[in-house]
Formats: sequence, C-alpha cells, structure tokens
Amino acid sequence: HQSPMKPTHRKMTLLVSPPAQRRRKGKLWPFVLLPLFLTLAGCTFLPSSGPSGFRIKAEAKQTKGLAPYELLQVDQPTVELLQQFSPTPSYVSAEGEKKVLASLPRGIEALGQGSAQAIQPGDIVHIAIFESGGGLFTPLTPEGQSSGSPVTSLPAQRVDQQGDITVPFAGRVRALGRLPGDLESEITEMLSGKTVDPQVIVTVAKRDGGDLVSVGGDVKSPTQVPVSLAGTRLVDAITTAGGSTARPHQAMVVVTRNGVTRSDSLQEIYNVQGKNILLQPGDTVLVSNRLLSYLVFGAGGKIGNQPIEIEDLSLAQAIAISGGLDDNRANPSTIFVYRKESRRFLEAAGKTNLPPGAALPVIYQLQLQEPQGFFFADNFMIRDNDILYYGAAGSVGVLKFMSLLNAFFAPARSGLSVTSPAAGF
Repeated sequence: HQSPMKPTHRKMTLLVSPPAQRRRKGKLWPFVLLPLFLTLAGCTFLPSSGPSGFRIKAEAKQTKGLAPYELLQVDQPTVELLQQFSPTPSYVSAEGEKKVLASLPRGIEALGQGSAQAIQPGDIVHIAIFESGGGLFTPLTPEGQSSGSPVTSLPAQRVDQQGDITVPFAGRVRALGRLPGDLESEITEMLSGKTVDPQVIVTVAKRDGGDLVSVGGDVKSPTQVPVSLAGTRLVDAITTAGGSTARPHQAMVVVTRNGVTRSDSLQEIYNVQGKNILLQPGDTVLVSNRLLSYLVFGAGGKIGNQPIEIEDLSLAQAIAISGGLDDNRANPSTIFVYRKESRRFLEAAGKTNLPPGAALPVIYQLQLQEPQGFFFADNFMIRDNDILYYGAAGSVGVLKFMSLLNAFFAPARSGLSVTSPAAGF
C-alpha cells in the first residue's frame, strides 16, 4: 500500500511534458507543409473528376507540335460565327456535321421532285394520235381526203410488268418511270416518216396498284399511301400514316427512290420547303426516332446523360437542366463544352496550323463570373453528343487535402486527449 502523497512510478513513459509536446509537433510541420505545397501547386495526387481549367488552357497553347484541340471562348464573335455555320443546332452532331442515321447521306431535296404522273406497271395508259390529212391511222379517200376524224384513239392498255406498252407502227415502247410528256415525244419521233406530221397525247387514265408509297418506322399507323395524280408531298404521306411518334427534331425521315436514299430530320422538312418533296410511286419512307442527348461531368449538381427534349437547347438551359454548378466545388470561369467542329468553321474563326481532318476537336470555355456570360450562354446552342464539363475551383484541392490531414491526424489527437488526463496535466 502506497501513500496517496507519494509520487507514482509508472513503467510507461508515453506521456511527455507540454514543452516536449510542442517540440514534437514542431517536427511535424515539414511533413504538413510539403504536401500542402504540392497541393497548392497542382493537387494532382488527389482524386479529381477531370482536368483543371489551368491544364485545359495550357495544353491548348502548347508550342511543340500541333495542339490536341482548339480552345475558343464563348463570346459574341464565337456565337455569331456558330449561328452562321449551324443554323439548326440541335440537328447537328458533335462532329460538326448534321448527324446521319446509320450514316445515310443527307439532303432529301437531292432526290428531286417526284411526279405523280410517272408511269408504273399496272397503270392504264390512253394514247391519242393526230394526223394531218390522214395517214397510217386515218385512211384517205380516192379523192385524197381523210375518211374520218384526224384523231385516232388507241385502245387503253395496261403497262406490263416489264414497264412497256405497245404502239402500232412503233412497236414496244418503254414507259416505266417516265412522264407522259416524255413518252409523247418518243412516240412522235418513232412515227415520223410513217405518217403526216403526227401529234401524240399520252394520259394516265387509271392507277391500279402502281401508285403506292410505303410509310413505316416510328409512325402511329404504318401503311401504304396512294400517290394522287395531283401529287402527294412527303409531309402529307407521313400525316396519312398517323404522324411521327417522336418530336419533330428527334425524328429522322429516310426516303428511298430507285435505289437512292437520302435523309433529313422531320423538323428540317417542316422548316425548309424544298425538303417537302413530291413523292413518286414506288418511293419508300422510313421514320425513325433518334434520341438526342449531351453528357455532363465535373463539379456540377448532376452528372450523367441529359436528353435534348426541346428543338433549340441553349447552354444556359443545359446548365440549369443539369442542376447547375456546385457552389462548394465549381469554378464559374471554367465551364467547358467539348465537341468537334468542321475545318471550315475553325478557319473562319482565324485558327491556323490545324491538324489534318475534316472535323477537329474544340473546347469552348464559358466564363460565368462575367455578367454578360449569361447572355452568351443563352445564345450558344447545345448539339447532340456534346460534353458539358464543370471545372473545379482551385480551393477544392486544398479542402480535400485538409480533409485528408484531418482524417490522418484524428487518431493521434484522440490518443493525446485520452492519455493526458491520466498523467494529471
């Protein structure tokens, strides 16, 4: 039994005096300051959701060789130039060209204006031949006068499966896919020299199964639409099939005629009159729903794939839809849009020494800390497959490192706080 007043002798010497504690803590500062310095210099050893704004700008200005991408500011000149090259942004892909469904060539108007009068197998054709003073079809009298009407109407005949018809004294005549006027000229030429000044009129008396256009795909009621003799336009045929199941800017229309295929978005067909072509019997119309979207990464409120559900989606709207910037992490001066632009656009923007290729990588930088930045964002349109990236603020690395230090030293601080009372300090 020991007296309470007698000093206690302990085998453990873990406890130290306050001056010794201060000396030991002082020895820790180099280990704290060195990583902190590295953090402030770049924070590259800490987790990050993407490149820093400093690195994006630095690599775009590299002088050795070609830059891996071009960096453009989202400002008034850039917005105006984009509007010249991309008047319908949401139909344009990240490659800077209008996106093509299954790589089909664009421009339905290149098929030309089909004719409802183009002759097809099964059509009933009527031919009338005029002769001056008689001839092959109107025999002359002994006095040299015509014995009947100068007009001879041949019996109506059906175009056979090979697309031919037969004309007396002319033989078999190719009629498939031809207009009545073209057929008139050929028959007249074939009869010249066999009768006196022949004149020929060809009419399509009846369409019997050869006047159909097939409309299918993402329409409400896939069907075959008859092409009237007065003409049927592309939008009329799609409407007859119940219309598209998708929004116009998301619907791709593919038209095939005589083995040639072209495509455009339904919105473009509505907007550009020349694309609403007259259909031709035998055409095939396919409507397909394509989902337009853009990706969001970085220090934002929501990361993921965002659909483009309106026709013209601005960058300001895209930022709001994606949840905006995280006030605790994002830097409003480092909002970036990744996409590819055409070489013609970059040359018009004054860029030189470009790498080879028709579509080149571009990063646009929006600086929202400037008041006018919101106006620029409202006029900058998002395209299909764009990547929207929110750069992190520089202080985020410091905060991450301080959290790391706190987690590292928390056990040590806890141990000191537990043992110190036992030592009686």
